[in-house]
Amino acid sequence: MKMKTMTGLCAALAGIAVLASGPAYAQEIESAQEEAASPLTIGGAIRFNYGHKSWDKDRRSGFVGLDTARLDVNYDDGRMIGSAQYRYNNYPKGQGDYWQHFLRHAWGGVRFDDKSELHVGLDSNPFGLLPFASNNFYESIAFYAGFEDKYDLGVKYISRPGPVEWQLAFFPRDGGSYGGGSNTAGASNRYSYNIVKDDDEQGYGTGQTDSERNTLVGRVVWNLGPEGRHQFGFSGLTGEIDNGRGTDTRRHAGAVHYRGNYGRVNVMLQSMRYSYRTAHGPEQTYGGLDPNSFVLVGGFGYPFPVASKGDIHIANISYDLPGRIGPFSGFKVYNDYSVLKKRSGDYRDSVQNVTGMSFGAGKWSFYADLMIGKHHPYLSPDLGGLAATSSARQGFTRRINLQAGYYF
Repeated sequence: MKMKTMTGLCAALAGIAVLASGPAYAQEIESAQEEAASPLTIGGAIRFNYGHKSWDKDRRSGFVGLDTARLDVNYDDGRMIGSAQYRYNNYPKGQGDYWQHFLRHAWGGVRFDDKSELHVGLDSNPFGLLPFASNNFYESIAFYAGFEDKYDLGVKYISRPGPVEWQLAFFPRDGGSYGGGSNTAGASNRYSYNIVKDDDEQGYGTGQTDSERNTLVGRVVWNLGPEGRHQFGFSGLTGEIDNGRGTDTRRHAGAVHYRGNYGRVNVMLQSMRYSYRTAHGPEQTYGGLDPNSFVLVGGFGYPFPVASKGDIHIANISYDLPGRIGPFSGFKVYNDYSVLKKRSGDYRDSVQNVTGMSFGAGKWSFYADLMIGKHHPYLSPDLGGLAATSSARQGFTRRINLQAGYYF
């Protein structure tokens, strides 16, 4: 009763203060309240990176540059919902010396009375650990193989929240390609890694013209324990591969995944298997490889070959550090491990391990990552590392990534 009386008194005094300040100030307060309650929000981010590659002998001190500038638009009035994000990248010489722009996602939808949702547009694939199968900035090997943080064009249904949740999506087409510099591959100027047409100048000259079509994706999870601290799930995917030669084939993938919270410790585990059945002609190859033992996957300006069959395993652990240091807080330390074991061709395993820390200060966000791996397009000299690899590239290589991003 005493608390209610004090609350009422404070509210009355606040009202008197507003009235005493005159109608102009009262209108400003009302305008600010209306703006805060607006269902439309517009924001974005600008991010900068320092990078160092152990195999880059020309830049022994590393390189610094702009990573991304992006614009975010979100809408949510309780019933109608939507989200879009456009990005511009401009990388320094140590990271390719190129620029590009693309639409990451853009969808609109409706939220029903039971809190389930229907989305239409360029939206995320409901496959595996969500929203990410990683803690670090560069994500996991699943991202580069096209199974993490991926967006395609179609329709998606998300069930109401509860102990059992499921999602089902159908994507007739991929997310499309956008613009970039003259030193990029046109079909690969996109955010998501999709099967793409090869590029004669910036690719491998295989003549492969594959693309993804009519993809069906489903995911179900069980939330167990207090506040759903343990989440077990299964995901499945099937779709067509249009090879541009009048012969359509199919691709399939399945995954089992777990996310667990143990106080300050968080765990992510995922195992998946994928298989792409292709119909490449004997001339659609390079380096004497079996043309049906790999597909060309593209994103961020360039394609690279990926084994047509493989297993991806992910094991991540993180710890949330308490307290703050000056303006910095939200410290998280982590180790993210992922491996691609190839089941087509005589291809060596691709490995990625990232040990790092993330933290923030107001609208700033920071990552500090030490990446170690082999046979990986972003972690080793053999850019085709997710498929064929040179016998001369057997050892692990290192990459340091330091990032500062301002989010508004």
